[in-house]
Amino acid sequence: MAEKTEKAIVKDMMLYPVSPSILYFIELPGTVCKIIKNNGSKLYCAKYPLIKGLFRKDVDETRKYGRIICDTVAGKLDNFGFFTSDERPEYGISYGISEKEYTYMFEQVGAKEDEHLVVMFAYPEREALESKIFFEKLLRKTYFSYILDEKTFKMFFGSPLEK
Repeated sequence: MAEKTEKAIVKDMMLYPVSPSILYFIELPGTVCKIIKNNGSKLYCAKYPLIKGLFRKDVDETRKYGRIICDTVAGKLDNFGFFTSDERPEYGISYGISEKEYTYMFEQVGAKEDEHLVVMFAYPEREALESKIFFEKLLRKTYFSYILDEKTFKMFFGSPLEK
């Protein structure tokens, strides 16, 4: 098999900026977060580098994008979707998760708070996994429509009508 050209590698990276994440199991026995308490104080997390801030609630554009993605996941899987580390008090919401709990979550998944988005699913394992998989597919499918304008997209990938 021929080695990929630099242009092909860059195109692949641009088309698939969201790599699949491992699903991490986290227990928060003393949490006051109702969402997590209703799941036996357990949740499953996924981590994604380089997209921290994509679901911020204090920026109208990211708030709308996040709502669309979450509602689509919720509708497809007939659940309540997910919540993220971007939804913290400084960004408009916390769900009752303490900073100590966020720090613990980041440590458990091996994420850096200033680099990673951590997505949380408060469901049994199978439902959490199915939600994560669909979230990743949806994010990969929609990411470029969110970050690239039409001119930039065409510059990298040509017209959508080209094969």
